[in-house]
Amino acid sequence: MSTTSRKAGLPAVAIAFAVISNAGAVDLAEKAKTEGLSYAIINIKPWYYNDDQGRLTGADVENLRAALAGMGIDKFNPVVTEWSSIVPGVKSGRFDVGAGMYITPERCKEVAFTMPYAVIVPALVVKKGNPDKIKDWEDFKNNPNLKAGVYAGGAEVGYMLKSGVANDNIVQLPDQNSLIQALVNGQIQAFNVGLGQANEIVAQVEDLEVVKDFKPPEWSYSYNGWPFAKENAAFVAKLNEQIRKRVESGEAEKTNEEFGVEGADLRPFLNNPHINDICSR
Repeated sequence: MSTTSRKAGLPAVAIAFAVISNAGAVDLAEKAKTEGLSYAIINIKPWYYNDDQGRLTGADVENLRAALAGMGIDKFNPVVTEWSSIVPGVKSGRFDVGAGMYITPERCKEVAFTMPYAVIVPALVVKKGNPDKIKDWEDFKNNPNLKAGVYAGGAEVGYMLKSGVANDNIVQLPDQNSLIQALVNGQIQAFNVGLGQANEIVAQVEDLEVVKDFKPPEWSYSYNGWPFAKENAAFVAKLNEQIRKRVESGEAEKTNEEFGVEGADLRPFLNNPHINDICSR
């Protein structure tokens, strides 16, 4: 893909995720520079965690930190919370910005997303040796005895349903530790997370592995953006300018790679027709 074609795709993405509105934007920009934004996160490597010096870091953290720095904002205030509370908390004003997450039509009805900064490829984690010979989501559709774990309210629920998996075969759990324990204890036979997170998990839990032959359909590739309250869409538009620069230059992908997030480079997908209407796909 040429540099020209990449530039052609980027502005359209920004337009799709930033309906301009002045309501609340000035106040949020001032708050960001004086107090810092309240930033709702969860503790999950490689996205959000404290390093050996106790400093918050991770792929999502550093991408947001760099994009905000381009606006002259040099701080935010992390608030650790449950995943399911992030979108409602952003919508209600409890949090200024939420953890980077998959942009979905359902979430778009509730909050205003930035343009994406990464594309996340789904992965399946199973027990070492893959005793149930799981290869893809079809296995859960064809075998009612197989259960797949997902984050409660996560986009993977919809992906599996779209693949024909019955609700009874999907187990929604609140956090990463719950998914790991359910798999280790045999309550589920696999769980869904992004590839970068999957690799981080199996590096720490020796009894688990990533399904190597899993080839998810491209429609299930997820675009990560940060959610804001809809009244802050003008702030989002300004932030999009910085995200666009980082994506186009490759800096966003460089940050992702530093944290072991594989296959997250958004640039090859910028000209796909659906990237301009992720909220309605």
